[in-house]
Amino acid sequence: MNLPAPPRQRVQISTGDIAGPSGKKIQNLATARPFTQQERNLGSVFTQPFFLCASVQLDVIFPVQAQNNNHVDALQAALCALETNYVKARMELAKLVEQAGTVVQPLELKSTLTMLTHSAHGAADDVWCLDPRGVLTLHLGVENYQTLGLTGAKVPFKGQDGHVISLPLQPSATSVRNRQKRDAALKAWDARRGEPWDVLYCGIDAPTTAAFAAANGHPASDVRVVKCVAVTERGVWVPWVALPARPARRVVGSGKGTSSREGTKKDKAKGTDKAEEEGDVEAEAEDWDADMHALFEWVGMAGLGAQRLTAHDRPNAHVAVYTPPSPSTAVVGDVVHLRWRGFLGPAFVQSVVDTVLSTATPPPFVALTAHALPASPVSYIPLDRSGAPHADLKTPARMPRGDGDDTWCLIVAGNNEEKRWCLAESVGGLDARWG
Repeated sequence: MNLPAPPRQRVQISTGDIAGPSGKKIQNLATARPFTQQERNLGSVFTQPFFLCASVQLDVIFPVQAQNNNHVDALQAALCALETNYVKARMELAKLVEQAGTVVQPLELKSTLTMLTHSAHGAADDVWCLDPRGVLTLHLGVENYQTLGLTGAKVPFKGQDGHVISLPLQPSATSVRNRQKRDAALKAWDARRGEPWDVLYCGIDAPTTAAFAAANGHPASDVRVVKCVAVTERGVWVPWVALPARPARRVVGSGKGTSSREGTKKDKAKGTDKAEEEGDVEAEAEDWDADMHALFEWVGMAGLGAQRLTAHDRPNAHVAVYTPPSPSTAVVGDVVHLRWRGFLGPAFVQSVVDTVLSTATPPPFVALTAHALPASPVSYIPLDRSGAPHADLKTPARMPRGDGDDTWCLIVAGNNEEKRWCLAESVGGLDARWG
C-alpha cells in the first residue's frame, strides 16, 4: 500500500533576552503575523514528528506552584479578562475597497480592520485578505488572473500556477487613474462571481468591529464574541525550564579577530585535537536540540490535555510513543491552560503576549501557541528594526492551503530583567519565508 508522503514542514527556533535587542521581536510578535484562526479540527495538527505544539487555538499554558500561587492567580485573572470579537458575514470586495478611507490610514501603512475570505471547504483558488498595513492581497488562479487585468506575480513554486497581486489601499500609494482601473476591475470581478464573498473580519478593538458591521448592514447575529476558557490539569509532570542560547559553531583555537587559517596553525602548534573539540560543540548542539524538542513536545501534549503527562499514568511500555519528563527533570504539579477560539486579530494576540511579558512575578514559565490561517495569501509581514512593516510591501510568497501549516510557539521563563524567551516557528513547504 502506497501512502502519501507527509507534508513538508520546516521548523526554526530562536532565543533571546526580553530586555535585550532581540526582545523587540517578541514585542512585535503578533504584528508580523496578522491572521490567527481557531476553527480547524485539532486531530490533524498534532501529527508532525517534531513540532507537536502546532495548536490551532491561541493557547496559554503555565504551571502552578504553592510558593507563587497568588501571582499565578493574578496572571490568570488578567488573561481571562481579555476578550475580543469578530464578524463572519458576506460582502463584495468592491464595497470594501470603496470604504478604504474609513479603515486605512492615508499616509501610513496601517489599517484598523483586518479581513480574510473564508471557505468552509478549505483553501480556494481565489482568495484575498486585507492586512494590518492596509494592503489588499489577492491570490488568483490563472483564468481569473488573466481576466482581472491587474499586474501581479506568479508564485515561485514548481507545479503551482497561482498569481499574487498586492494593492495598497492608501490614496497616496498610487495615481487616481490606477485607482480607477483597480476599482473597475474589482467591481467586474464581483459581477462575474454573482454573489458576495464569505469573509471574516475584526477591528483593532470591539467598537471598531461593531461600527464596521453596522455600516455594512451585518446584524448582531454575525458578531462572534471570543472569551477565554480556563482549565486546570491536576497532578501532571511539569518540566524544569531553562532557555539557554543554542551552542554556536566556532573556529576552534582561534581568538577574537583571528582568521580560520591562523587559528588552525595555533591548534597545530599547541597540539589541539580540533576534530575532538568540534565534536564536543556538535554534541552540545544536539543536546540542546533534544532538550528543545522535549520542551515543545510537552507544551503540545499539555495543550491536548494528554493523559500521558499525569503522574499516575501507567501506559504499556511496548505501545507508548511519548515519554513524559523524568523525576530528575520535572516535578508533579498543576497546570493552567487558557484558550481563545475565533478569528483573532493581531492587536488582541499581542495584548495576550504583552500581559504575559508585563507580569512582575510570573510562573516558572509561560507557553503561548497560535496557528495562522493556512488559507490566507499573507501570513507573515516582515518588520524593520523599529517594529514597523517594511516599506517595500513585499511579503514571503506562499500557497494558501486548507491543510497548510504556519505555527508559532513562544516560551517565556525567568523574572523581570532576567526573562528569556524561546520562539519556535513552523511553516509548510509551500512558504518562501525562509527561502
